[in-house]
Amino acid sequence: MAFAMSYRRWVGLLLAGLLGWPAATLAEPVRPGPQLLADGIPLFERSPHAVRKEPPAYRFVDWHPSRREMLVLGRAGGVTQLQRLSAPGASPQPLTRGSDAVNAAQWEPESGRYLVFSRDHKGDEAYRLFRLADGEVEAGAPSVALTPASERVNAFEFLPAGQGLVYLLERLDRQAQPGLEGGARQARSRLFWLDPQRPESALQLAEVVGGRFTGLRVSAGGAIVLTETRAGKSQQLRFGLDGKPGRPLGAAQKAEELDDEDWVWARASSQDDFRHLQRIDVASGERLPLLVGRGADLEALAVPPRADGRPLALVSNEAGLSVLRLYDPAKAEKAPWRVAEDLPAGVLRSPRWHPRRAELGFDHVSAQSPGRIYSWSLADDSLQAWTPGEEGETAPAFGLLRWKSFDGLDISGLHTPPPARFKGRRPVYIQIHGGPSSQARPGYLSATLRQLVEQQGMHVIQPNVRGSDGFGKRFLNLDNGIRREDAVRDISALLDLIATREDMDASRVIVAGGSYGGYMALAVATQESARIAGAICRVGIANFISFLEQTESYRRDNRRAEYGDERDPEMRDFLRRISPLARAAEVKKPLFVVHGRNDPRVPHAEAQQMVTAVRRNGTPVWFLSAENEGHSFVRSDNRDYLAQATAEFVRRLLAGEALRATP
Repeated sequence: MAFAMSYRRWVGLLLAGLLGWPAATLAEPVRPGPQLLADGIPLFERSPHAVRKEPPAYRFVDWHPSRREMLVLGRAGGVTQLQRLSAPGASPQPLTRGSDAVNAAQWEPESGRYLVFSRDHKGDEAYRLFRLADGEVEAGAPSVALTPASERVNAFEFLPAGQGLVYLLERLDRQAQPGLEGGARQARSRLFWLDPQRPESALQLAEVVGGRFTGLRVSAGGAIVLTETRAGKSQQLRFGLDGKPGRPLGAAQKAEELDDEDWVWARASSQDDFRHLQRIDVASGERLPLLVGRGADLEALAVPPRADGRPLALVSNEAGLSVLRLYDPAKAEKAPWRVAEDLPAGVLRSPRWHPRRAELGFDHVSAQSPGRIYSWSLADDSLQAWTPGEEGETAPAFGLLRWKSFDGLDISGLHTPPPARFKGRRPVYIQIHGGPSSQARPGYLSATLRQLVEQQGMHVIQPNVRGSDGFGKRFLNLDNGIRREDAVRDISALLDLIATREDMDASRVIVAGGSYGGYMALAVATQESARIAGAICRVGIANFISFLEQTESYRRDNRRAEYGDERDPEMRDFLRRISPLARAAEVKKPLFVVHGRNDPRVPHAEAQQMVTAVRRNGTPVWFLSAENEGHSFVRSDNRDYLAQATAEFVRRLLAGEALRATP
């Protein structure tokens, strides 16, 4: 076989030379799958330093209510599926399969008679609920649909004492009725109760039209608490199962003793620049701030499911790294104490106490692993891994890069330098996160970025421009509305820094990003075309006006609060002027655009109009579109081709190879 492959390649090269054929058409090319449209992307050979496969990554989902057993999410059949871990080190047992990814799951909390999980279809994020009975829980077992395919489940929670579950259901725009104000679609959100063993039992408890329900919580006493947002104003409401309208939570003057009332726990930044712990009294609505002024965001918390003396588990974001601490609110004089200090530096997600054991489960991302499951025991302060790590894994080193922006603001980013064998000034790849309120954090460097660092000898910089999370509320709001382009200027200041570095080649800089980071990549491509070699935009915003008008209605008010309301004439003019589409003629360097056709957040049309506009001016554009993806590429075959195409696009830019313009 090796000889045959070599012979075909030799013949191809000979014919290419004699007949003038492109050699790539005769070698063994990397081909897109049947669900991918590679528009303007030439056939290319798999690099001898091909992007390697990602190692297994797992997400912790839930504990079994009585057994020491976990539900986890991991890849199976090319997409994320629900799996069961019966013990630490056991092989994951598949529970679901199919072509669509599972998003979340919970066991029925009393005895685990069944579990409920959610999944969407081809990345459209129109999540539905399904039930699996415990006796049927094995790969391929039939599941029972609990919610309709025509609407989207936003959240679901079980009620105590076998009272079923509640969920939030949102209307999709394809259901919206014509004739609404200004021809716009209108958001509609409803609260339902359901007995999962009787799907026909679904009962509507509340509805908001022209607004949204979010923040669904169930207190230990069974109260249903959620946030209603309408016309930019929010209020927290309390519901029961009696069918009565939601009652706004009041505002008491005095804090009650913790043992006297039913409450829910939350994260808030009402008393500090950083998120802190807050206790909300269900009856009075009083909000009691706790652990204020600690200088770091509280990013996650786990509340014991029963009052048995176990403390709260708190995860704080300290300089980008997760720190796990315990806190007993009944002993407020005792400061939170740190545990699980043996964890590698990284990001801890989804902490959850076992219902009956003093054991905390979670998943953890580090430089050595993209997602490993752990448990920590309160009884003996021991940490145990449930899934294997990468033995002998050598991870690229993260450093911190700092620079001053145009207005003197301190900006920072993660910096991964190439191996020492690459000498002199090396090219730079700037990877901008989405959100906008996300954060580049020390964790596992993706296979694509590792290939750029280790095989192409690039510096990878992941900046946290203004508007990034983890640096306080003030920093988070510095890019809102008319200050949007200040974040782009943060990247311009980074380009200034690169030009002063002895180890970086300012003539070979590529800027990339996804979602909001995709907008940032396009904005840099329009404003800094002379200082970059090319740009990669994945599911990015090209035109803020069409984006705000076409994004799903359940998201629109939240996005208007961030970017500005396009219905206001002055804001509309501003958004038009700063949109990359309005400046497409300024994109002079090659562009790679990636988008899923089922994206409910940033519609596929954003990519189409930008590609058309840039090509109109003769600039080469590669356009990769996926029929079975949404806001991200989740299927293994699609991800593999995207990784190979990204590496090839970068390789050609760094080699100075001309990319052919597509009419």
